[in-house]
Amino acid sequence: MFKVGIIGIGYIGNVHIEKFASIDDVCVEAISDINLVRLRKAKQKFNINTTYFDHRGLLEKEALDLVVICVANHLHRNLTIEALDLGHNVLCEKPMALTLDDARAMIEASKRNKKSLLIVNNFKWDFLNPLIFQMKSLIDSGWFGRIYHIRLNRIRSKTFPLNDHSRWNLDSKQSGGGVLIDLGPHIIDLGMWLASDYKVSAVFGTADKGLLKLDNIDDFASGIIKLRSGIALQIDLSWSSHHKPSWKIDLFGDKGGASLRPDEGDQGNLKLFRLENNELKNKKLDENSLSFSHEKSLQQHVVECIQQNVASDCSAENAYAVLESIFRWYKSA
Repeated sequence: MFKVGIIGIGYIGNVHIEKFASIDDVCVEAISDINLVRLRKAKQKFNINTTYFDHRGLLEKEALDLVVICVANHLHRNLTIEALDLGHNVLCEKPMALTLDDARAMIEASKRNKKSLLIVNNFKWDFLNPLIFQMKSLIDSGWFGRIYHIRLNRIRSKTFPLNDHSRWNLDSKQSGGGVLIDLGPHIIDLGMWLASDYKVSAVFGTADKGLLKLDNIDDFASGIIKLRSGIALQIDLSWSSHHKPSWKIDLFGDKGGASLRPDEGDQGNLKLFRLENNELKNKKLDENSLSFSHEKSLQQHVVECIQQNVASDCSAENAYAVLESIFRWYKSA
């Protein structure tokens, strides 16, 4: 039995409990939260054996295969290093940390203790599976030829109430920023993963407080990340806007192109294009010729990577590259 402990039982912590509990031979053995009401509700709802008000008890007393860190961003560094130093593999929520020094310290602790450190990037599985894996398979097969541009757009009209600023996400000391450091880790990682390139040569971007009008909290961000391979990632993000919500991924190659529209339903939203005889043609996706992930969730991916001791798409090194590009973006803005 693969045993999991989770620190932080808010909304995201509950999602992790559900996802891990749905995997065969995986058990959520213990949970911890400083909010006793949340702790009791989760214990009853998910039939958890052991609960801790103090996370230290979970880390010191439980023999776990994985500890999941689901707390506010500014706490990621210390809790992750503490868990690693006590001999646990760790899956930490994004963003990895609020400074690059903290992120490096987390990676060093992982290496020092010879334990896995993975960072959450769940969009591929939770919202884009299987189409994003089909797109990735086509890229790797050379169907698009040389990829030179990937455009990623995640625009929301509403995320948080405009008149309620009580959430920790809207306190820059706890969150580290706004939409860029919140949605950015997901969307930037998607682009780098599709490009098979986590090395950045240049970043230029803007960030604006938008409709929220809070100091040091960006509500809108738009930027370009140029990768070492020459591929450009064009990214637009918003939490709130006077605009129709949209989620788009567009791929440009010298032999073909593609568009993926996750917000248009589960079927028929991956479209392939080729310019043939000066006419743009829709091309049919041959699913039988593709190979893509059998994993149903990020959680299953993490469990299998740890059990099999293989590299993960959610490595700390990849997350560090994403985080570095975010800070370069903020500096540019």
